Amino acid sequence: MSDLEQSIRTEGEEIFRLMEEDSKSIFNKDWWYGRVMDWSMKNEHFKTQMFRFVDVLPYLNSSSEVARHLKEYFAESGDELPSVFNFGLGLGSLAPGIMAGAIRKNVVQMAKMFITGATPEEALPNLKKARKKSLAFTADLLGEAALSEKESLEYLERYLALINDLSKASEKWDANPLIDEDERGALPKVNISVKVTALYSQIEEAAWETSKFPIKERLRQIFSAAIEKNVFVNLDMEQYAYKDFVVEVFKELLMEEAYKAYPHFGIVMQAYLKESLADVQGLCEFAKQRGTEFTIRLVKGAYWDYETIHAEQMGWPVPVFQDKNATDENFESCAKLLIDNYPSIRLAVGSHNVRSLATALSYARQKGLDKKAVETQMLYGMADPIKSAMVKKGIRVREYATIGELIPGMAYLVRRLLENTSNESFLRSKFAENTSIEKLLQNPAHLKKEHVFVENNKHRFENEPLKDFTIDENRKGMESAIAAWKKKGLLKVPLCIDGQWTDSKDTLKRKNPSDIQGDFSEVSMGTTADADRAVEIAAQFQPTWAKWDANKRADLVDQLAELILRDRYKLAALEVLEVGKPWHEADGDITEAIDFCRYYAKEMRKLSNPLRVGHAPGEVSRYAYRARGVSAVIAPWNFPLAILTGMVSASLVTGNTVVMKPAEQSSVVALELMKLIQEAGFPKEAVQFLPGLGEVVGDHLVKHKDVSMICFTGSKAVGIHILQASTMIQPGQTHFKKVLAELGGKNAIIIDSDADLDEAVQGVVYSAFGFQGQKCSACSRVIVLEENYDRFTERLYEATKSLHVGSSLDPMNFMGPVVDEEAFDRIRGTIEKAKSEHNLLFEGEVPKQGYFISPTVFEGVDPKAPIATQEIFGPVLAVIKVKTLDEALEVANSVEFALTGGLFSRSPANIERVKKEFECGNLYINRSCTGAMVNRHPFGGYKMSGLGSKTGGPDYLLQFMEPRVVTENTMRRGFAPIEEDV
Repeated sequence: MSDLEQSIRTEGEEIFRLMEEDSKSIFNKDWWYGRVMDWSMKNEHFKTQMFRFVDVLPYLNSSSEVARHLKEYFAESGDELPSVFNFGLGLGSLAPGIMAGAIRKNVVQMAKMFITGATPEEALPNLKKARKKSLAFTADLLGEAALSEKESLEYLERYLALINDLSKASEKWDANPLIDEDERGALPKVNISVKVTALYSQIEEAAWETSKFPIKERLRQIFSAAIEKNVFVNLDMEQYAYKDFVVEVFKELLMEEAYKAYPHFGIVMQAYLKESLADVQGLCEFAKQRGTEFTIRLVKGAYWDYETIHAEQMGWPVPVFQDKNATDENFESCAKLLIDNYPSIRLAVGSHNVRSLATALSYARQKGLDKKAVETQMLYGMADPIKSAMVKKGIRVREYATIGELIPGMAYLVRRLLENTSNESFLRSKFAENTSIEKLLQNPAHLKKEHVFVENNKHRFENEPLKDFTIDENRKGMESAIAAWKKKGLLKVPLCIDGQWTDSKDTLKRKNPSDIQGDFSEVSMGTTADADRAVEIAAQFQPTWAKWDANKRADLVDQLAELILRDRYKLAALEVLEVGKPWHEADGDITEAIDFCRYYAKEMRKLSNPLRVGHAPGEVSRYAYRARGVSAVIAPWNFPLAILTGMVSASLVTGNTVVMKPAEQSSVVALELMKLIQEAGFPKEAVQFLPGLGEVVGDHLVKHKDVSMICFTGSKAVGIHILQASTMIQPGQTHFKKVLAELGGKNAIIIDSDADLDEAVQGVVYSAFGFQGQKCSACSRVIVLEENYDRFTERLYEATKSLHVGSSLDPMNFMGPVVDEEAFDRIRGTIEKAKSEHNLLFEGEVPKQGYFISPTVFEGVDPKAPIATQEIFGPVLAVIKVKTLDEALEVANSVEFALTGGLFSRSPANIERVKKEFECGNLYINRSCTGAMVNRHPFGGYKMSGLGSKTGGPDYLLQFMEPRVVTENTMRRGFAPIEEDV
């Protein structure tokens, strides 16, 4: 054992000895809280339900609502419940009013264990009480998620007031050398921690530099006030996505002349991040460059579950260590590195783990540092025996003291409850499970790292990940691709029939919807004669193509996916310019196109093997599929690559040949796809490229006798026309035509009385105004139960008001232009008419040069009004108030469409009911109603929203083929071979 390791053991044992003198524990089973925690550690399902109930409780306005939720979460779960819960929470015979009061009292008391007060005034007595115990503090303001600039500015004002109020109060505080001094002299008595992301509601990672300006402007106000009042300011670290952003802001501000010489700034580093050691090294180098010390609060990290789940959902590398011992080992490495860089860096050790604390203190002593040179930090309401031991040792302890109301405090409270009951919690190990001191002080570097089981995903479909625009390389990739397209000038789109590129006499010029000064593209307009020639080539080759081995066709489709992946920046940038897609939306369209190719190739390989049906001896029947013939693909402009690629790749991989008729508005994107199809190696006869007017070549293709199926995505009116025209049998036609039509939607999201408004407002705004509302899945109705109506509409108004509208080339803009002048005039006309009929909640100013329309919200809308029943296909939202969930479902189902729908609720019973009764093809619970992903969310609706199977789903390819059964009598002279049942 090394000298350092022996010192750590000795230090740790002393801390434990001193802890034994303080018997206080949050796991004390004499307390209601302690008994609930005890049960939570025994029963994982109870813990989940308990914490979800705690989360929703502050939103429940009546005793009956409390009783209903209590029953839904617990009485109907089938689990055995602890007696303290049955009686203490009133599951017995208590009247609802008494029960609700008892529950609220217990939860409020539980919250008060971790939250110092609802306001600074309420918190002050607790802060002063802590100081009398020689515990310093850093004050953090809890708050709802900053969804709007109003909320962000309120957060800023609250912090400025906090600095002022605490500074004024601190003037009367007696100095305590243990907590108000370090080895150099006096420290600020007031210390605050700031969540950077709360200061600006519109942070956009793709617009990294632009997003810094308002953040820095607001932080300057806090920093300047702090210097004036001699207050310490920490910048908290939150989700991994913002880590580099916060570090850059911190560095840039600390190098400004006004702040360069002030030593009382700090930043948090999270040791569970794999990058943290490198980040700490970078900050140490920066500290030397700055020349004035600052503090790093080193913590393990509080968002492990979120970071793991989010990364896996996105298909990104998981940024956190998957093993607790690895995190603990990294924590010690970071602490040692920070101590090595004393005095440029001051270390604050944020941990409840005695081993971690002992390591930092022992290493600092070995390096000759005064014991006042290292500070320890712990959460208010937790680890009191450890704090007491540290104080007895003469070590400075600072509590992370939260201040805030109960509702915004619930998320914080639940994190603390989860932390206390985690299987890997040090506090649980020591105080609830009495783990031996020897085991608790083991060196994490010597402990066996838990093997993280990785499922064999070889045969499982995986979506192509979106680009992470927090990565500088990805931002530069998009910027370069946009710049390259802008240099090309007017883009011309020819026809391609039988592999020959030709320009037509008639052309259509299109504009970049963000900048309508000049023409962006010139599109050749195919004729009916061109359509006849295209169908002829496709029809002649189709039997040959259908005979190709299905695996070879699938290989070509897979190759197409790889080429799209190679050109993803180029294609996404083109969508930004041609149809006004914001960066994220454009990138998502490209990844969906890749997913369609890979998924359909994978599915076709499975479907290509004939299936044995029946089991009669002496007979073999096999079920197989054959291609239909020529597929006319008539595509929309709103998902210019994804939907087009999906319909084309599905047609091709199943053995059909294709005549591709792109939307006039997005023909350049379609041209790029056609080029990639050729590069992938598809025979020239397999795909014909026929740009042109829908009412000319599109209509002609629909009626053509040699077209076997029509794949269409677009408006209800055109879809109905296609269906009607396709039923007309033409002279010489030998088949019925198959029509796949994905049409429109009048999609609604229901906001329940107990909905989490942080999530609901954000989800509705994204669903309604993402890509300017030009998605068939977009939310155009939000149905709000009256208990939540005023709160929801107030926050919706502010969130909508805060959105940036402008050129899609600038990633700072959440909304770009609508696609063209026709759409602009139609949507503006709808808005103006609605203004005379409904109460306008919000309409903002937008740039004049381009087809820009403000996000527009009408409230108190009659459910039968045109804006509540007719598809607008633009950024227009109707807010409808209802009294009950019955009424909400009636309104939601009253329209002719059934595409997507949504519900925000924390009522298990209401969620189950809506799952059964909401009429829509895709229902989303507690998330946005747009952004369907291939395989994860097969997409499509019913009623007047379309017909055919769901895109990106397991039975989509079946629509492109016809089934055949071949039955063979295998008996010969009374003898039959033994057939394998395959």
